[in-house]
Amino acid sequence: MNNFVSQFELVEANLQNLKARMPDLPASSILLCRLLLHVGREMAVMFEQQIRPFGLAEAEFRVLTTLFSQPNGVAHPSDLCVRASQSPANMSRISDALVSRGLITRVSSLHDRRRMVLRITEEGETFVRQLLPKLFAPLREMLKDFPETEQQQMTSLLKRLGVELDKATAPQIVEQAL
Repeated sequence: MNNFVSQFELVEANLQNLKARMPDLPASSILLCRLLLHVGREMAVMFEQQIRPFGLAEAEFRVLTTLFSQPNGVAHPSDLCVRASQSPANMSRISDALVSRGLITRVSSLHDRRRMVLRITEEGETFVRQLLPKLFAPLREMLKDFPETEQQQMTSLLKRLGVELDKATAPQIVEQAL
């Protein structure tokens, strides 16, 4: 039996035991969250293993490919933070690493000297063009039994879940009494 299946059979059994002791327990919601967390971690490990031999961490590669996708290969770090899901502090570290490898350049903006501009180098473009296709094979293998329509459904559902997560974690505005 598959390790993943047997592991989650144990998780389901534990949740059923918990539900017996706490009838209000949202067992199916908890199981869904556990599955999402597990799959996300395992996918991150898989992609990290694919990218690491090329000398980059997954977050660095994500920033590099995001920059590659921008018109003229140019963006401000703050824009990349949002597009590549990175904090400003992490973006600084990633930018330093990519600059030191010669994959991007970093210069002050001509319009606002306080802002930096990141640009992918020719070497960076070549690197992305060579590495990205190598990641397609494991991705295709992982999703081979999911037709395009099912992949689109999962994408739609995960986007909806992401919106609800944003709502649930957004700072609550507290009205102050006058």
